[in-house]
Formats: sequence, C-alpha cells, structure tokens
Amino acid sequence: ADAVFLALHGGAGEDGRLQALLERNGIKHYTGSSPRGAALAMHKERAKLCVCRAGVRVANGVLLKGACAAQPLPFPFVCKPLRGGSSVGLSFVFNDKDWQKLTPFGHFFEETLCEPYLSGREYTVGVLDGNALPVVEIRPRGGVYDYQHKYTPNASAELCPAPLPQAAQERLMQDALCAFHALGLRDYARIDFREDSHGIPHFLEANTLPGMTETSLLPLAARAAGMDFHTLCECMVTLAAKRKTQ
Repeated sequence: ADAVFLALHGGAGEDGRLQALLERNGIKHYTGSSPRGAALAMHKERAKLCVCRAGVRVANGVLLKGACAAQPLPFPFVCKPLRGGSSVGLSFVFNDKDWQKLTPFGHFFEETLCEPYLSGREYTVGVLDGNALPVVEIRPRGGVYDYQHKYTPNASAELCPAPLPQAAQERLMQDALCAFHALGLRDYARIDFREDSHGIPHFLEANTLPGMTETSLLPLAARAAGMDFHTLCECMVTLAAKRKTQ
C-alpha cells in the first residue's frame, strides 16, 4: 500500500503499540504520530508535564493508583483514566454523593488522574501539517462533555470558528502548536482546552488520532479553513506516503 490510514481511538490503536508494530514490520508510511509521540500524548500526566514545561498552562492533577477511598481534591473535580480515549471512564465529581458512586473499590481504572473541574468554556484546536486550524468551541446541551454528549447526535453544539476575539483565537492556536511540538507529534492531531472560572484556557490533552467521520471536530475545523473532507483525508495520506521512500 502507498499509505496506511489509522483511525483507531484509544487503547492499542492510539497509544503507540500499533504504530510500533507497523514499524517493526517495516511500515513507516502510516498516518499520524510516531510510537513515541503517540505513547507520550496518551499518558495524560506525562503529556501535561511536557506541555507545561513548554509554557502552556495546564490543570494540576493527582494520580491515583488502584482503588481509593480518600477524596483526592476539593469538590468539584474530574476523574479520568490516565491512558484512554473517547472520554471512556470520564467522571465528574461535584459532591460527596458523586464521589461515593466511585467508591467502594472497583470503580477506578488501574491508574486514574484527578483534576480540578474547570467551569469555563471548552475548545479544541486541530493541527494539520504544521498549521493550526480554526478554533472549535464545544457546548454540550444540558450536561457536561462526556462520552454520551460526544457521540449522541445533536447532544452538543460545535461552533467553528469559535465566537472569540481574534487575539484569544490566536493564543489558543499558538498554544495548540506549542503543545503539538512539545509532545513530538507529527502530521496532525487535535488539542483540547478548557477555561477556568476566570476565562483562562488550560491544556487538557492531545488526541493523536482524532475522530475522522465527516461530522467529527477535526474535519469541522478543516472545513472552516476551506478544506473539504476528501481533501483533508488526501492530505493525511500524502503526508504518510512520503515516508515510504525515506
């Protein structure tokens, strides 16, 4: 094949294991990031450390290993698997009742990252071939942006370009590029941010294999930049195919 198009989300498809398997078989012409970049981005704690060192604001977190009965942070806070995708296992903890639902033991992943809940607006910025795409604002209808709101039709409004002043858009795009390079990513990715109560955006995570249906967020941003779905896919394949001869 001229190129291998990867569109597996989370787990071995996005954490570098599939990429490493391809490379061990002499296949370097696959879409997206290298094994090292994919693995680093999937490890949310290490990813935040790298991005913070590069000068992008992140939310401080507490890592839990195994089950935990002690409350790790003041309410409200968020619990999510240290390595995971598609918001699987994401829990919002607003009060003691929410916390008790996660305990007793057995309701945690092997490693769980807890972070303060950021109450502001949520954004995502696509990066493609070294350029940041227009900012997307995500507005879940009647809830928080969890698995259900991410994959249920019309459960969230997605605005692109985001209704922000030009300076704020440019800052988010610059932070996305900074995070992209700090994690050693390549070709394309989607970088997620959320504002705190003062309107200051914080890096949440990087998606090295973002959703690639015609209604997904990266294609939405590409369309706002004048690139239709076919052209976006063609660009991704072309970037991968170049590595076949390297």
